[in-house]
Amino acid sequence: MVSFSIPVGKDEFFTFSIEPRCLVLAGSRKRFIDKQVCCDLISAFGSLGFSFLTGCAKGVDECFRHTLATSDYADTTIIACAFKERAQKLRGIYRLIVAPQGLPPRVALAKRTLWMTSRCTMLLLFPSDPIGKGSALAFKSAIMNNKPVFVVSSSRPKDSDLYSVYPSNLFGTVNGFWCVPPTYQDTGLCYEQV
Repeated sequence: MVSFSIPVGKDEFFTFSIEPRCLVLAGSRKRFIDKQVCCDLISAFGSLGFSFLTGCAKGVDECFRHTLATSDYADTTIIACAFKERAQKLRGIYRLIVAPQGLPPRVALAKRTLWMTSRCTMLLLFPSDPIGKGSALAFKSAIMNNKPVFVVSSSRPKDSDLYSVYPSNLFGTVNGFWCVPPTYQDTGLCYEQV
């Protein structure tokens, strides 16, 4: 198990634990991430025992694909593809076509997103601001599958009964918000011993 502790007040933390199985790296097709940020996040999660799953799109997916392809974690990465033609163009990492062929592009991409979030342990999301339809689907699907989501954004996600929102920093690399479903609320608040 991997535990994350989030400061919520003076000497007060919310802590939750997850199995370090599969991390989905997703986000906007219009957003790009610095290679060093990608490297730092992949290295941090990889050292905790996570494998990686990302999509076949441009933008955030592409940034992580390029970094993963040359990382120590290329062998524990899957690229989920919505289209056979796209899978054939990608090189360097194992590719898997996860959407039935012949669907309209928008439907195929949605199927791919749902496939990814149903198989992960958690989602690391880099949405546009305001959040686009694909990122919103990934977020909602992960939450509905009881997966915690770290949203890298300066805009706080809307409050909901489906999750609790905690502002945080991830590994000293990116700022954003943990969105944690009620499943993890049993861990509760803990107090730092001084």
